[in-house]
Amino acid sequence: MPSGKKRKRHKVATHKRKKRARANRHKKKK
Repeated sequence: MPSGKKRKRHKVATHKRKKRARANRHKKKK
């Protein structure tokens, strides 16, 4: 169970990181 929870948490972190990168990219273009 702990392993599954950790995996889910990692996925969320990745999503947040991707979103931040996307925002930063847009800002740079602007």
